[in-house]
Amino acid sequence: DFDKVMNSYNEIQKAQGLDLSKYKGKTVQRYTYEITNYPDYDGTVYANIIVYKSRVIGGDICSSGIEGFIQGFEMPKADSSTK
Repeated sequence: DFDKVMNSYNEIQKAQGLDLSKYKGKTVQRYTYEITNYPDYDGTVYANIIVYKSRVIGGDICSSGIEGFIQGFEMPKADSSTK
């Protein structure tokens, strides 16, 4: 069973067309990469990719800051007001 945190995280997955609930009880791999070109953000940003049997089944883009964020894979539009 997913706990409250995992259910909330899975909502991010569902919003991007993925659903981790199908993989409950399975062993998956998580790969984490630092993103160095995230637009309009000066802090550290990571991409987490969740893989099952060589297939991407979920993941997120998140910041490591205290007031950070977490979102799906879609890259946000750059802020055109700073250009």
